[in-house]
Amino acid sequence: MKCREFIYDGEPALKMTEQEYTAFYLQFEKSIMASLKKRGLLTDLQYERCMEELERKAYVD
Repeated sequence: MKCREFIYDGEPALKMTEQEYTAFYLQFEKSIMASLKKRGLLTDLQYERCMEELERKAYVD
């Protein structure tokens, strides 16, 4: 997974389309899972299962 970093600079947020918001939120959820795995709070199997569930949920909504 490509690592991305978002920094809020205080400017008003741009209007996002529903697709852009969905993509942003999916990446946000994935980054949380990656952080939990890196800190040892998720096993590899738990991480993979969570990622599968996030992907499935993203395409169903």
